[in-house]
Amino acid sequence: MDALTLTANKFNSLKTYTEEVKEKYGASAASIVIIQDNRILTEWYSGKHHFKNGSLEVKADSMFNLYSLRKTYVGLATAIAVVESKLSVDCNVSNILTKTEYDLGNITIRDLAIKTGPKYFGSNSIEREKVACDLVKELTGCNIADLITKRIFKPMQLTDTEWISVPKEKLVCDFQASGGYASIRIESNEGHERNLYSSARDLAYWGNVHLNKGLFNTSQLIPEEVFTLSEQLRTDTKDKNRIFGWYYQDKYYYSSGAAGCHCIIVPEFNAVGVRMLNRYTENYTEDQKSFNEIFYSCLQE
Repeated sequence: MDALTLTANKFNSLKTYTEEVKEKYGASAASIVIIQDNRILTEWYSGKHHFKNGSLEVKADSMFNLYSLRKTYVGLATAIAVVESKLSVDCNVSNILTKTEYDLGNITIRDLAIKTGPKYFGSNSIEREKVACDLVKELTGCNIADLITKRIFKPMQLTDTEWISVPKEKLVCDFQASGGYASIRIESNEGHERNLYSSARDLAYWGNVHLNKGLFNTSQLIPEEVFTLSEQLRTDTKDKNRIFGWYYQDKYYYSSGAAGCHCIIVPEFNAVGVRMLNRYTENYTEDQKSFNEIFYSCLQE
């Protein structure tokens, strides 16, 4: 048995688990991409973009809605804006966004970073991610999407990640709509809403640039100070394990979206694992834990 086959077989239990949850939760589509030591070891694609006749098969450029995984993109843009502006994370956001009608109270940048304080602001219930987007724009002159596209997507050639404002053939439907209808989410292209779509491969590369602390090839795409800030926030807030959209555990850190997309980073093994689904998993926490532990066990083999 050659080395390539051995490597592929190493992650069979992860593929089996993903196929099982795909069937269990009624998803039409699933995929897995695994990167270790900066190279893709495994790619696996299953199913179609929806259940109706004429649906496209899932392949490498199929783009899934990331939902709450988008918060790692919002978080990174926020962190870049803050460190490059040399601001304290304990600065009140209202000191910077002085012309809003959001009734920000005493919410700080730290609150945005670790997801504490109110989730909505003002009489129009403005979401926390929108506040972050306004903060990024005030500090950098760019919205979240523009900043991340310029600083990360373009240098890394991540052409299958986008905040979708116009329908595309590559989009995988999900089943978050009432009645369980297959749908796609079309919203603002500013970078804060629930319309960030990505291929499994692009998401794995997104995880990998975090694993490498912002280094891509020989370019430092993300300031090193961003990762210093993340570590400081973890030290300061031990009762909170969510920092800039990532959930930190002892052995790894990860982020997940409501329709089952998931990215786990394991520094010990220099590895990233991505699993895509397109339907809400009822046992959300249990599913995340199971995938993480199976992936970690595979890496130990």
